[in-house]
Amino acid sequence: MKIWTGVAQGSDEWLALRLGIPTASNFHRVVTKKKAELSAQAADYALRLVAERLLNMPTESSFSNPWMERGKDLEDMAVQQYQFQFDVETVAVSFITTDDGSIGCSPDRLVVGSRRVAVEIKCPSPHVHLGYLLDGMTDDYKPQVQGQILVAELERADLYAFHPHCPPALIQTAPDEPYIAKLSDALKRFCGTLDDMHRRALALGAFQPLRRVSTPALLREVQDINAEFRRQNEKRFIAEGFTV
Repeated sequence: MKIWTGVAQGSDEWLALRLGIPTASNFHRVVTKKKAELSAQAADYALRLVAERLLNMPTESSFSNPWMERGKDLEDMAVQQYQFQFDVETVAVSFITTDDGSIGCSPDRLVVGSRRVAVEIKCPSPHVHLGYLLDGMTDDYKPQVQGQILVAELERADLYAFHPHCPPALIQTAPDEPYIAKLSDALKRFCGTLDDMHRRALALGAFQPLRRVSTPALLREVQDINAEFRRQNEKRFIAEGFTV
């Protein structure tokens, strides 16, 4: 597993980091939500990823709407409440991949400590938040959440929904080992198909890739998430005028 920090999620640099890689937020396009069998959408998703590789151009965008902007504005408050409520510290991450870089995921935070726990922060509209409180999380998210557990080798994935005028909603997901085994097998087959499509496309002629978005100097691979937490804290203290 490789952990990358230093790039803001949703930025053009972050999109470039994920270029051509199947990611957990799109695993629902690869497998069915209940049985983790290859989905009818897998072929179209593979074409999108091959196009990204050939042209150095993401098919995703950094589009934002007012609710998304509101969520970004509230995220720091949500993180602070999660940390206070459960007496933990967390560290922001940009992107996580398997050792071979074949698949990836982007949880918002990792919990500092000996246990590997990822945190997904949501700051939704009131009615969506109420749905989390009353109904939890639907199976629609199962490929993504179990995919994060697979890629980041997690013991647990927490979804924490925050609204300043409502009780918080915490949805904790443990590994579903039979599902993960099927998901892993399906993803290996999908990645094999993806690589084959890429080779076949390259044999057809010359493509004209765009210039890749430059990689920021702040992008770093992290070996120890606890040491990264201390480094980020020291950086924040210095920025606020304290000495360390």
